[in-house]
Amino acid sequence: MAKGEIRHRRLYAFYESKVLNALMITVVTSLLLAAYTQSMLMPIICGATALTCFIGYSIWLWVKKPQKIVINKWLSYMNGWFTLYFLIITAMDAPNKWWYITPICFAVCILCISLIRNQDEMFDINDMQA
Repeated sequence: MAKGEIRHRRLYAFYESKVLNALMITVVTSLLLAAYTQSMLMPIICGATALTCFIGYSIWLWVKKPQKIVINKWLSYMNGWFTLYFLIITAMDAPNKWWYITPICFAVCILCISLIRNQDEMFDINDMQA
């Protein structure tokens, strides 16, 4: 097997999907907002809606098996760091409100930058030569 060869193309597309990574950032931001405001209504509704869209898109990706989807490696990379930060903040139960506000601002910036920068790729899931 050559270096850089993708063993399971659909799983790779699942992890690198621009839509799924943006939805995951939205879910994490909603959970941070719920922890910061101590209010469960609006952040949980937004997070639940994003999680429902995430599940629906995942089911569509695995059941309908589209040939191509949009991936964004940069957004996937940022999502990993963002989720790790959320886990650390949740585990340490941060006492200061800025631990919650800062990543929410970063999430908005990350999503805006991913819309502006042209790093999207159409990934052909069935293409074995790529």
